[in-house]
Amino acid sequence: MNVKQRLPLIAVTVTSILCIAISIFSLKSGWFIVFQNFFYIPIIVACYYYKKQGFAISVTLSCIYFILIIAFTSDPMIIRDAVIRVILFILIAAVITALSIARARAEEALQASSELFSLFIRHSPIYTYIKEVTPTQSLVLQASDNFGQMIGIPGSEMAGKTMTELFPPELAAKITGDDWAVVSGGDVLRLDEELNGRSYTTIKFPIVQGDKTLLAGYTIDITERKRAEDKLHESEQRYRLLIETASEGIFVAQGASLKFVNPMVLELTGLTEEELISLPFLELVHHDDRELARNNYLKRLKGEAVDPRYPLRILKNDKSIIWIEMSGVKIEWEGHPATLNFVTDITERKQAEEEKRSLEERLQRSEKMESLGTLAGGVAHDLNNVLGLVVGYAELLLMDVDESSPIRPSLVTIMDGGQRAAAIVHDLLTLARRGVPSRNVLNLNNIIADCQKTPEFEKLSSYHPFVKIKTDLEPDLLNISGSSVHLGKTLFNLVSNASEAMTKGGIVTIKTANQYLDKPIHGYDEVLGGDYVVLSVTDTGEGISAADLKRIFEPFYTKKVMGRSGTGLGLAVVWGTVKDHNGYINVESVEEKGSTFTLYFPVTREDISAEAAAISISEYIGKGESILVVDDVKGQRNLAATMLQKLNYRVASVPSGEEAIEYLKDQTFDLIILDMIMDPGIDGLDTYRSILEIHPRQKAIIVSGFSETDRVITAQALGAGAYVRKPYVIEKLGLAVKKELDRK
Repeated sequence: MNVKQRLPLIAVTVTSILCIAISIFSLKSGWFIVFQNFFYIPIIVACYYYKKQGFAISVTLSCIYFILIIAFTSDPMIIRDAVIRVILFILIAAVITALSIARARAEEALQASSELFSLFIRHSPIYTYIKEVTPTQSLVLQASDNFGQMIGIPGSEMAGKTMTELFPPELAAKITGDDWAVVSGGDVLRLDEELNGRSYTTIKFPIVQGDKTLLAGYTIDITERKRAEDKLHESEQRYRLLIETASEGIFVAQGASLKFVNPMVLELTGLTEEELISLPFLELVHHDDRELARNNYLKRLKGEAVDPRYPLRILKNDKSIIWIEMSGVKIEWEGHPATLNFVTDITERKQAEEEKRSLEERLQRSEKMESLGTLAGGVAHDLNNVLGLVVGYAELLLMDVDESSPIRPSLVTIMDGGQRAAAIVHDLLTLARRGVPSRNVLNLNNIIADCQKTPEFEKLSSYHPFVKIKTDLEPDLLNISGSSVHLGKTLFNLVSNASEAMTKGGIVTIKTANQYLDKPIHGYDEVLGGDYVVLSVTDTGEGISAADLKRIFEPFYTKKVMGRSGTGLGLAVVWGTVKDHNGYINVESVEEKGSTFTLYFPVTREDISAEAAAISISEYIGKGESILVVDDVKGQRNLAATMLQKLNYRVASVPSGEEAIEYLKDQTFDLIILDMIMDPGIDGLDTYRSILEIHPRQKAIIVSGFSETDRVITAQALGAGAYVRKPYVIEKLGLAVKKELDRK
């Protein structure tokens, strides 16, 4: 107990002793009233100031009071009054002592609380303080010692100082203004501050003490937390940037809906985020792939094995279809199982794969046609040689036989039969795409009209009496360049196939149209952009299965009735003809509903020329010029020689290119007729090259049973003239020879 605390007790003790002395003096003097009043004072004072000990002192003093009364008087009234007073003294002392003890305990508790609060303020790990604030100054009453770490001044030294004394003027003014706003307004103020490179959060609030309003506050150093938050924010920003700029779509699926989607998902689907979140996500999946998507989603949620990446189709907002490749993992999203999914747009890859597959199929078809072409080429070559003899000699005999001769009809029949057989050979060459005929400007409407008048079409009606053929022809149909014979054969094959497909009857529709394609069509064939004349043949028959559709153009693949409709070359010839005309073909078919074959032929802007009139033999008769025939087939050599002699030419012949070269070393001829293909030995091109070394300006024409090839074109570039297609026809041969001989 310090001196200040002892002074009141000393004063109380001195006062009590003085009062007791006065009381005793008054008692001796017979002044009982003075005695009673003065003796009461030390009893009360002792109870109040000495607390627990004060009650004992009061009882003792009361006893002394009673003893003194008895000692100085025997008056019963005074003694009775003294007894009452002693009892009252003791009761009053007890009450005062109890009150004094209660007050003392309250003071001790308050002091302990004050000391505890002071300890909290001084040793708090956060920066705490209490201030007394006026509009012009903010005075620190208490502050925690750790302020030394913040501003270099411990809290004990801050107490009693204003903000102006602790901080620079500008900062002090701001702090004082903030403090006064809190005290005057009664609001709580939160501040985020930077000081000496560290980050702090400060909370200031008013507290009321009696009639005074003080300011309390605490400041927390959030530097490390802020750095962690900044790092976390940077990390979140990086991940968000990765997710938002990812080339893959990323989404979270939970239950039946999507909980999160990145911008790529929006781009892939063409929907907004709100639309996607509100939709059951399986509605975005193509109906054929929904079962796969549902099963994989449920398996992944159960933790079962799922293909790491699998393709499926989704529907965009415009109902177009794109291919995606999907993968995912199981995650927790807002406390519930979900899947984090990644999708990649593989539409272009799928299209490339489909294009590759289509190219491979077309290549396989081409290779099959090439394989057949090798066979057809050899057959056609041999048949042409045989037919050439039949047609050629029949023509020569007709030239020598009178119109009234009885054998003339037979010769005409032989001639017609040979020409029909030649047409069959042309079909084989068309099938092998080695028989491109001479091209003329044609109109498909005319070809359709002519074909409908042929006996073949009449037979179709007898074979299929319940099939009706109708036409829908473009009135102003553009022209194309090609062969009317081959196009007519193509039309007949398509109509025949369509009729065969309708066993119970139906309608075959032949339609033509002008069409401009601004972009390619990807169907059975890839149709490039451009101007086309389109021919389509549609039936209402059984349709073609997907498996058969892949093979319908293969040679000898047929389901027709043998002996009635052919041997399976019909559609193969159609394919070859279309390709020979630089065209395209597409097929669409639905089983039990029918099929449509659509042929695209490039437009020509040329006009149809008038039919040429028959040419008189006098116009291509020779003048005795010399001609050398080079052909490996004896019958062909003899036929050509006979025809040329008939046309007034001097003719010699050799069986090979090698013999021709040797023969020409000592001989000269006005013209050489060179067969392009001669086995064995060198062909017509190599023969002509060697001849030019002997006779640089030697004239020649090329003949062959095959179509015009690159080697024919090369020979013509070297100087050879016309190309004549076998079998030999005297008019064709004569005109070609005459033209070459007259060429300067």
